[in-house]
Amino acid sequence: MLRRLGGVLVVLVLVLTMVFLMLHATPGGPETAYLGSNPTPEKRAAVMAQLGLDQPLWAQYLSFVASVLTFDLGSSLTTGAPVTELLGDRMLVTLELGLVSFLVWTAIGMLAGALAAARRGRTLDGVVRVGSVVALSIPSFWLGLVLVMTFGLYLPGVLPSSGWVPFSEDPVENLRSLVLPAFTLGIGASAVIARTLRASMIDALEADHVAFGRALGLPERTVLSRLALRNAVIPTLTVLGMMLGTFIGGAVLVENVFNVPGIGQLVVTSFLTHDYPVAIAATVWTAGTFLVSTLVVDLLYFAINPRIRAQFVGGSR
Repeated sequence: MLRRLGGVLVVLVLVLTMVFLMLHATPGGPETAYLGSNPTPEKRAAVMAQLGLDQPLWAQYLSFVASVLTFDLGSSLTTGAPVTELLGDRMLVTLELGLVSFLVWTAIGMLAGALAAARRGRTLDGVVRVGSVVALSIPSFWLGLVLVMTFGLYLPGVLPSSGWVPFSEDPVENLRSLVLPAFTLGIGASAVIARTLRASMIDALEADHVAFGRALGLPERTVLSRLALRNAVIPTLTVLGMMLGTFIGGAVLVENVFNVPGIGQLVVTSFLTHDYPVAIAATVWTAGTFLVSTLVVDLLYFAINPRIRAQFVGGSR
């Protein structure tokens, strides 16, 4: 785990460095928001000095890394608001959208995969396989636009087609505004989970210990849940960890399509305005959520699989 934690820190440093260099390599800069059209060289130089952009690139990088290490992310170059405050407001929205989508669609995907494996070759299995292929083939941005058009033009008032209502203001409207973004965000991931669990469970059902359980006369429900499903869930955890990171950190397209004020929308806005501190902080947060989710999967491997746990607890490693 210490090695994995070290790897997480290395990846975060690489992400921070790459985003910093890419932002400075793109044309334009945050000073354009202050200068307007046809600025004089004197005004440009004054704004660059005010924002600290007149320093060499390596000096700007070291200054930003030092501020990150001291947990001082600075202020937005365009609004002047503290970066931590901007992230805190948007983070709660993205976490709610991502976690609710993950829990609902993970349950649906695992249920569909388990039922398809238990009824392999039957109608339900075919429906799950065809439905998962269709769900994987639909781009999320296209599906989001179709839903916005459908519920905004043809079914107005049924579900909100855009916008966001905080849970503290109106819990019912919050859940209603959550439906369409969560559906768009999670349907493809649910298909991946269903197909992965189905394949793993089919392999588990063909194992010797499952045949032995059936020979002992165990009920089929016990065979499926305690012998097959418990072993099939272990390889599925890897997919779940990646999906959790995708749900929380990968909602950039969905949040912008449905006008959800989360981290994804903040990333797009900060990149368009060349707001370096906000863009880098939001990107590193996105990468961090993905890395932490994979780290949690490693802990779940240790907790769920007794063979992995015995290798370390028993002293063989």
